[in-house]
Amino acid sequence: MATRTSSRHAANKAKEAIAATAEPAKASAGTKRKAPTKEAPPPKKEKTEDTEHEDIKPEATIEQAPSIPVDEPSTPKREVQTKEETPSGEHAPGQNLPDPKASTEAGGVRKSEERENVVPSNILEKGFIYFFFRPRVNVEDPHSIGDVARSFFVLRPTALGAEFDSNQGPVDKDAQCRLMMLPKKKFPTSGKERDMGFVDKAGQSMQALQENFIAGQTYQTATMGERHTEEARPYAEGVYAITHTPRASHLAYILTIPSELGSLQEDFGLRERGSWLIQSKNPKFPGPPVGQLPQNPEFPETVLKKFGDLRWVPLEPEFLDYPNSQFLMIGEAQNDLGKAATSQGEKLPHEEEPGQELERLEDENEHRVNTLSGDATVYQDLGFRAKNYPKLPTTWNT
Repeated sequence: MATRTSSRHAANKAKEAIAATAEPAKASAGTKRKAPTKEAPPPKKEKTEDTEHEDIKPEATIEQAPSIPVDEPSTPKREVQTKEETPSGEHAPGQNLPDPKASTEAGGVRKSEERENVVPSNILEKGFIYFFFRPRVNVEDPHSIGDVARSFFVLRPTALGAEFDSNQGPVDKDAQCRLMMLPKKKFPTSGKERDMGFVDKAGQSMQALQENFIAGQTYQTATMGERHTEEARPYAEGVYAITHTPRASHLAYILTIPSELGSLQEDFGLRERGSWLIQSKNPKFPGPPVGQLPQNPEFPETVLKKFGDLRWVPLEPEFLDYPNSQFLMIGEAQNDLGKAATSQGEKLPHEEEPGQELERLEDENEHRVNTLSGDATVYQDLGFRAKNYPKLPTTWNT
């Protein structure tokens, strides 16, 4: 009996051992946890890693309405990217949730989701702004604004959540820019002054602008012989924001370069900071004789509908993405940001005022510039070799 009992006990132990080997192995620490299954995985099958494919969502966009400037409606709505959830509302096991403070690169500039969340809803666009002038033909050393053929500025938009620090370095020279022409040379400085301008080029890199427009050239004429067009010269750099209030759009700026403004910048109508009212012209209506262009912008129907039967509407950034788009700048504030600095009740409780965001951006830009080459940073940002250029001018040659 003792021998039989021992054999049965041994047999039972053997069965338990066999059954135990059929149970699936438990997940070890550090591996991605998988949903439990009813059947054990096939034996001796090589384990493959599960990868989750998430839909790539575009950057947040802003709905637009004809009555509101630049890129937003009267009730600004910014699409908010939410975290992926399971049907029950709980996050899927093992899912890597985005860090709200995480940063990514956009156009060579770091952007933060946390920063974007506090950007005022009525800031339609922000970025870098560069101011240029071109001397008259065959004028190598301009002595006054009378020696200037024309002035223009370049807008280089960034993501709404853009932020940078002393480690930023020069901004990406391949980022898309808009070249904005101002035939009267001087920017309006009061509500009594206004100037019509137009978009000369859009969606081009600074390198393309350098090759196709900024660079000088020598050419022959039948009556005057050889003529030389001087290279366009930068004379200021800063940050800008296009904002909207209930009935208007504003273009506000704060200069970072030069560190100290001189008579040259002031003669062009610039101060350390300022703003203009800015409107877009409906191409269906003819402009004044001195402001007519040989060709209208090729607006799609979706853009034309925003103008309706109005001759002028508050500017939206989208309008500036088409060459020959015309705009009107009216002087608003100098050494101050004026109404462009306030949301006038349109921001959400957790958002900052537009002026706060623009000042914060300029402060970051100032630290970046000081870490690089000071005023000469403008040449690096434009993709130029700073050693080939003189010191950024603040006064006229005398």
